[in-house]
Amino acid sequence: MKVKAKAPASLNKSKWWYYLLAIVFVLSYLLPIYVLLNLSVRTVQTMSETLPLPRVFNWNNYERAIANKDVWMGFINSIIIAAVTIVLEITVSALAAYGVARSNSWLTRSIRTINMLIMMIPGIALLVGTYGLMVKLGMVNSLLGLALLSGTGGIPGTMFMYVSFVISIPQALDEAASIDGAGVIRTFFRIILPQLKAITVTRVIMTAVGSWNNYLMPMFLLTNKAKYTIILVIKAVFAGSNGVKDVPYACATCAIGLLPIILLYLFLQRFIIEGQLDSSVK
Repeated sequence: MKVKAKAPASLNKSKWWYYLLAIVFVLSYLLPIYVLLNLSVRTVQTMSETLPLPRVFNWNNYERAIANKDVWMGFINSIIIAAVTIVLEITVSALAAYGVARSNSWLTRSIRTINMLIMMIPGIALLVGTYGLMVKLGMVNSLLGLALLSGTGGIPGTMFMYVSFVISIPQALDEAASIDGAGVIRTFFRIILPQLKAITVTRVIMTAVGSWNNYLMPMFLLTNKAKYTIILVIKAVFAGSNGVKDVPYACATCAIGLLPIILLYLFLQRFIIEGQLDSSVK
């Protein structure tokens, strides 16, 4: 019977600062959320205290936020934009990455280089030109237009990540599927895509969060209040109604607006782990 050698006690003690640093990072991320939730259950008169818990929790802020029709309209609009963005970005990026990864011609190498150059251009640098193009195409106050803009803007980054994963999949699987009579599209969706579960779920979460929290382009393109996303609704609440700012009510609205993304991550995180395990087994 073999006995595993234990790590020296001095080695374990020397890494105590790793845990301390991790705790500091976690607390730094949780502190803004705690302040937001703390303010959301306060009144305007007691909002000056942000760290200690209030003596009396004011749940009326959440009741008002839930009863606000603009919040629900913002949810619907954001869900539509996020769904179209995810389908467009994931589908186009995965198919393009499959073709680029399986070819080694000068054309595909040029595409990968151009794709990386596009990723380096900040989106705000293209703001004026993008807005002018959307106006000419008649896509102002259009949820579909905003979703198409968000999806195409995320394709370069998503495609770059897919290419790295597709390259790691043996090309012999493609050849075996071709011998069995499967075409390129069928091979991709039946053989390749199931092995990309981890990266697909990861990109779904990242795309959903990016679309849900997108503020810049919706602010310029959506001037009709009925087309507001949840972020614009939250911004309007923080700006105040008739010049009267109710920060606790705005914080409650913001907390409700964050809930769908948190639930999405909690639901999909297990698929990331399952995808990684499946890939390692295969």
